[in-house]
Amino acid sequence: MSPVLAPRPNGRHGTTRRFEVGGAQGYLITATAADGSLAEVVVRLGKHGSTLMGLSDALYNMINVGLRYGAPIADIVQPMLETAYEPRGMTNDPEVRTASSITDYVARRLTLDFVPYPERLALGVLTPDEQDTLATAGRAVPRQSATAPVIV
Repeated sequence: MSPVLAPRPNGRHGTTRRFEVGGAQGYLITATAADGSLAEVVVRLGKHGSTLMGLSDALYNMINVGLRYGAPIADIVQPMLETAYEPRGMTNDPEVRTASSITDYVARRLTLDFVPYPERLALGVLTPDEQDTLATAGRAVPRQSATAPVIV
């Protein structure tokens, strides 16, 4: 049996987040389904026709195909974490202080917004407050790696 592509609803609620990574500015737009789950993502970055715009278009289209086929968001973002390329560095997001690329930033932001804490812990994607809480309790703060298990 082949996967079923979910139809897109006519309307949904969304959030627009302006972000910066290594001096590059962009917008992360997320739309949620009626149950609050992530339904669609748009990433806007760079000028029309630029390489950065083309890469951001490919990124959000890949995420949306996975979402429409019902893939868990943790499975979609896990291979994107710690992808490294320019621009990279400091962000303007207090919960994601640094990112190794735009892809890494988008994956971390989506994880923080839409993945439950136990799965985020396994992925090593925690807010600074959550990291401080673990450190205060004497527990090591997990670091995400390409082989981190995804708890489903």
